[in-house]
Amino acid sequence: MKEYRLKIFCDFDGTITKKDVWVDALGKFISDKNKFSNLCIDFEKGKITARECIKRELDLIDNFDINTFDTYIEKQELDEYFMDFIKYCGINQHEIIILSEGLDYYIKYVLDKFGIDVKYYCNKMIITESNLCNSGKIKLSCEFPFSDENCKWCGMSKRNILINNTNDYENEVSIFIGDGISDYCVSNYADIVFAKNSLASYCWKNNITYYEYRNFSDIMNKLDKLILGKKIKHKQNSKTLRKDILLGG
Repeated sequence: MKEYRLKIFCDFDGTITKKDVWVDALGKFISDKNKFSNLCIDFEKGKITARECIKRELDLIDNFDINTFDTYIEKQELDEYFMDFIKYCGINQHEIIILSEGLDYYIKYVLDKFGIDVKYYCNKMIITESNLCNSGKIKLSCEFPFSDENCKWCGMSKRNILINNTNDYENEVSIFIGDGISDYCVSNYADIVFAKNSLASYCWKNNITYYEYRNFSDIMNKLDKLILGKKIKHKQNSKTLRKDILLGG
């Protein structure tokens, strides 16, 4: 029987954190709530890409103040069992990597606040100082350092990071944990998927095997059962898809 090593990839907003930090913190600086809501709806319906949605949402931000932003981030809470999950993974030597379509500034802030030291991949928030802006105000923009040159949809290619950080030939098994639209693509390439909210609906509609969860306690309990039952293994379809990407298929 092969001995597999788990590589755990996890979404951030609404998965590790109780709330979507982007909406809850950055959204407070958007006064035109109707435009903001319509952008979110267009993204959900696939009318605009993640990159376009991010850029247009940032353009809606006005009267931004970094200190006020920090106070909003400071109030963010984690899933009540996530710190236990960090310990669980440390004891069992499961590597955790965070994959987020969010912004590095608030992700780093939250991780530092709770003393969490894990790798994370996300988009980069750019602050243009007021004296450089025609409007005389601070402007936020975004760079996409982990995008895929052949994919115009995602800002941060979760798929690519998962594939490039999982070695099938060394019996590494990829696990993805998520909850939303930005997790749809990558869920096709993971060996094991934990899903809730719209990601669970997507997996169900697209015949992707997944385990539904409410919190990280559910995930730990299910992983223990899978390991005990020796059911940790590669999902052949996902493995084939990963191989096709690596070979340029």
